Amino acid sequence: MRRATLAGALLVGKGLDAVSTVVVLRLSDSVRESVPLSRALMAWLGPVQGMAVLTAVTMVAVGLLAESGVLIDRFVDGETPDWYVPGLRATVYLGCATWFGLIGLWNFSHLL
Repeated sequence: MRRATLAGALLVGKGLDAVSTVVVLRLSDSVRESVPLSRALMAWLGPVQGMAVLTAVTMVAVGLLAESGVLIDRFVDGETPDWYVPGLRATVYLGCATWFGLIGLWNFSHLL
C-alpha cells in the first residue's frame, strides 16, 4: 500500500477518535477524558484545538514508528526480508488506525 493511503487511514481513525472525544465531552457531564496528555492539551488550548494538536502529534509519532523499518533495514545492511519494511509500515499504520477508530466508536457509545 502507498504511504499516503496508510496515512489517510490513520487520519480517518484518529479523526473519529478526536471528534468523538470532543462531542462526548460536550454532551455528557458524566464522562471525562482519561488520557493525561489529551486533558492537558484540551485544558490549555480548548477542546477542538487541543485534539487537533494531539492528532498532529499522533500522526508524526505513528509515522516515525511505521518508517522505523527503513532504519532497521539500513542498520542490518539490507538483511531483512523483502516484505519486512512494507509489512511493518502497513501493520503500524493500519493497526493504529483500527485502534483509534474503535476508540472513537466506543466514545460515541457513551451517548446511547
